[in-house]
Amino acid sequence: MSNSGVLAQNMWMQKRSLPQIGRWAADVARAALIAVAVAVAPAAPAAPVLAAATPGKLPAWSSGYFYIHHISTGRGNATYFVMPDGTTMLIDAGEADPEFAKMVAPLKAFPPLPDGSHSAGYWIADYIRQFAPAGRPVKLDYALITHFHTDHMGTVTADKPMSRTGAYRLAGITEVADLIPIGTLVDRAAPTYDYPVDLRECARPGGLPGSNGMSLSNYLGFADYRLKHGQAVVGLKPGALDQIRLGKAGAFPTFHIRNVASSGVIWTGARDETQYYIPKDAVSDCRFDENPFSNVLTMAYGRFKYYSGGDIPGVPAYDQPWWRDVETPVSAVVGPVDVMLLDHHGNRDTVNENILRNLAPRVLVQENWLSPQPGEDVVNRMASKGLYPGPRDVFSIGMAVETRAAIGPIMDSIYKSYNGHVVIRVAPDGESYEVYVLNDANTRREIVKRFGPYRSK
Repeated sequence: MSNSGVLAQNMWMQKRSLPQIGRWAADVARAALIAVAVAVAPAAPAAPVLAAATPGKLPAWSSGYFYIHHISTGRGNATYFVMPDGTTMLIDAGEADPEFAKMVAPLKAFPPLPDGSHSAGYWIADYIRQFAPAGRPVKLDYALITHFHTDHMGTVTADKPMSRTGAYRLAGITEVADLIPIGTLVDRAAPTYDYPVDLRECARPGGLPGSNGMSLSNYLGFADYRLKHGQAVVGLKPGALDQIRLGKAGAFPTFHIRNVASSGVIWTGARDETQYYIPKDAVSDCRFDENPFSNVLTMAYGRFKYYSGGDIPGVPAYDQPWWRDVETPVSAVVGPVDVMLLDHHGNRDTVNENILRNLAPRVLVQENWLSPQPGEDVVNRMASKGLYPGPRDVFSIGMAVETRAAIGPIMDSIYKSYNGHVVIRVAPDGESYEVYVLNDANTRREIVKRFGPYRSK
């Protein structure tokens, strides 16, 4: 563990009870000390960045490589992983609600990609088929849903087709599951679905507005069908190391997945110990915000480290409670990473100063689908050398023209790509990695640009 990681762990462990307002302020102050440790640490040499404009095929996965595919559908989050031994996982399969986009007008949703002839779930499955390990049955060993919002699990409406089972409709993750077998389904609340309130009650008519209730009800029907038929459905255990593991035990001993947070419970940084960060009585009815309860995890392969935090917030509004800043305590135990997936699509309530200081990512990836993503303050923070030193490259799977124009030239100082599938290709043993941008306007998905190699921390 790096010096900054030790400081982060010590900071978190010094407070063994949940912080109240005053104690929270003390923890935030301690987080600033971590920033100092990161800032004064010797910086790794800047990696050469080579942009290749010649179209070509993404190198096929082979044993020892770790691939992270950020899939662009214009409809929400979807990240496909091929681990060093060929174990596969999908985190989220978003298919946002078109009615929501109408509600937030004049904000605009991105167009469906590569086109609107099929649903997002179909295109996610099509992408996986193209880049799955060759010579093996196409499957997902794991599918993980960070939280129960439609741009992460799929929007269900009355016109969506029924699955072959007749037990649920097809949208997002349920459609992916009908097209590609899933070994283990992971979410934040299985198998009881009773936290922070009874989610089954919330899924009933009148529990949640519009398609939200129908979508949650459909997902629970999908999970129940799997449980009834002996298919694995599990809740992410915060603090656990390698609950999600390679299929070939011991083949790549430096590869690990750490569960950092789930349902408001955060790893302390020591062994598998956790603490409730969001008070148990903070929510009392169904109309709560799922985002702070998102699953958070890191993936480490040798020197390389990747962060995925769902939609956890980090910048509470003035009328919101202190625990709406989940990013600060999470980042204190995560420490420096090489690649960070932006929380909550880069919305203005996320990517706060502490998470940037503590993670100090060399590469940042944005999975977004609405015109206000990213927020202008988020871009300013990402670009700030005052938060952490050294270069940083940002890659977005999409960007609204009006957003880029409104925020201005500062975006071009850090963004290396504004659209396309973003693939991280980590070399064997995790010593270095490359970034590929693939064309998201067709099904060939050829290389548009290549960056790297970057040296892992």
